Amino acid sequence: MRLGLVGIGLVLGVSVCAQMQLGDARSAAHKGHVVLLTESLSVDAGKPQVVELAFRVDQGFHVNSHAPKDELLIPTVLTLDSANGEKVLSEDYQKGSEFRLSAAGAQGETLDVYQGEFRVSVRLVVPKGASNLTGSLRYQACDSAACFPPKTLPITIVVTGK
Repeated sequence: MRLGLVGIGLVLGVSVCAQMQLGDARSAAHKGHVVLLTESLSVDAGKPQVVELAFRVDQGFHVNSHAPKDELLIPTVLTLDSANGEKVLSEDYQKGSEFRLSAAGAQGETLDVYQGEFRVSVRLVVPKGASNLTGSLRYQACDSAACFPPKTLPITIVVTGK
């Protein structure tokens, strides 16, 4: 009987550890600190259209704008593919907001950043029917004390040309 209880305890312990590791992996997958909010678009086919792609930066974090004040800072850059019949004509980035650093040695320095939600306007032409607009957003997330390694967020948006 004791051996049976020990066996059950071991199985439960392994199961709990596996669930904790799976939960940690899911949490780690989201630690990019930026998510795409735009899942789909419906536009007129065959003529230039301007659409907005919306992104959200996790609370307590910021990313450098597309045009940071210092050339050593990593800008946020959207790259879209034209492989599925879509033609990307131009991109227009939202103006960043001012963020004052409070870390020792950098007090008073201001950055041009995106916090909360930000948008990128894209002028494009799409074919008739459904397709996927793909690409990536390259950025570097920071909190008030440190910056994380640069990340690339894969992007897939379902586009319907009517």
